Amino acid sequence: MTEPASVGLLASLGINATYFVAQLINFSIVLVVMWKWVYTPLLKIMDKRAKDIADGLANAKRAESALVDAQAEKDRIVSDARAEAHALIEETRAKAEAIRAEKMTLAKKEIETAVEEAKERIKGEKLAAFESLKGEIGNLVALATEKVASGINDKDRKTLVEKAVSDLSGS
Repeated sequence: MTEPASVGLLASLGINATYFVAQLINFSIVLVVMWKWVYTPLLKIMDKRAKDIADGLANAKRAESALVDAQAEKDRIVSDARAEAHALIEETRAKAEAIRAEKMTLAKKEIETAVEEAKERIKGEKLAAFESLKGEIGNLVALATEKVASGINDKDRKTLVEKAVSDLSGS
């Protein structure tokens, strides 16, 4: 029996053809088993993991964008609050200034009223003093005239007293 040339060629290389074919069949079976129960599930797991990572990165970008938006919103709210506070301060300052001006005007009016009342009172007291003084002067003049007139006759005395009284009444 002669062996075929291919068998002889394999044998010359130290390979047993029967074992070689058996190993090829075993390898094919292992390859199919590995393909079905290891490689395919491993690919699915890796694809799922890649998708999860991509989703995580997208979520991180959305979160970063939301953070930037929230920071901008916070800055806007703080700016608005500062502007509102400044407006309130200015409004309060203006109201305080208006109240101060009103109080000053009221105080000036009260002072002017007090001054006018004092002037009127002084004027009244002055008139009363003048009237009193006039009466006193009239009495003094009458006494002085009487003393002077005691040396004059009755007719001249009467004329002199009437003239003095009319001069006093006229002034």
